[in-house]
Amino acid sequence: MSFSTSGCENMPELPEVETVCRGLAGHLIGKHIVKIELNRDGLRFPFPSNMKSIEGLKIKSINRRAKYILIELENNSTLLVHLGMTGRFKLENLRGTPEKHDHVVIHLDDNSTAVYTDPRRFGIIDLFERGQNHPLLIKLGPEPLSSNWDGEILHSSIKNRKSAIKSVLMNQHVVVGIGNIYASEILYRSGISPNRKASNVSSTMANRIHKCTVEVLKEAIDSGGSTLKDGQFVDVNGKLGYFSHGFSVYDREGEMCKNNNCTNIIKKSIHQGRSTYHCTRCQR
Repeated sequence: MSFSTSGCENMPELPEVETVCRGLAGHLIGKHIVKIELNRDGLRFPFPSNMKSIEGLKIKSINRRAKYILIELENNSTLLVHLGMTGRFKLENLRGTPEKHDHVVIHLDDNSTAVYTDPRRFGIIDLFERGQNHPLLIKLGPEPLSSNWDGEILHSSIKNRKSAIKSVLMNQHVVVGIGNIYASEILYRSGISPNRKASNVSSTMANRIHKCTVEVLKEAIDSGGSTLKDGQFVDVNGKLGYFSHGFSVYDREGEMCKNNNCTNIIKKSIHQGRSTYHCTRCQR
């Protein structure tokens, strides 16, 4: 099967996926999967034919790689989940009638369930053995919060690229987990225009971008991610993400720049089909 996540690389981004991972880990690790209930044949792609093989297995760990949730099971099996644009997990102690978009129900040995619901069905659920190179993971770039990525590495990876720096930051081969929202916020804090060519970003600028990336992503994770006006993103307990309450530029078109020394208003432009927000005075 040929996998592609083209078209579903906006929300949720790294902080939202990390929030979901932590929520699932707190409730699922150490429990056994009694039954997996599939209410349709697939999502963005068909479910693997051996999904039932995870029944009876213990959940050992839950981790994130880029925007993917990796549920590690006994028997060297890994359940891979991509939330797409509208996917989410719900944790329930008692299971009633499935709601319209509840596509996968994982029944656990303590009579609780983890329910995957996805109105637009852009999500992905797959199963593979640890040690295999899953096609969705094999070409991913470094994690932005790891020691394997810094300003020097960023500068080296972008210095010959002619695309706008915002687009390059969202390139999952350059660095993972950053989408439209956080790229806008990172570049505002960095003082760098989203339209600047990546090849014109100096090493000093790249170090600023790295520093601001770490700051923004950690703050967003601590805030439970970002819930936008559509209300789509909530954590496994149904709670909203509050980082969006403090956006500096994203979705603030026509509003005053938050820099106290600036009287400019935030501008919105469309770049490669996506909304871009920035202050033309503070970002160069």
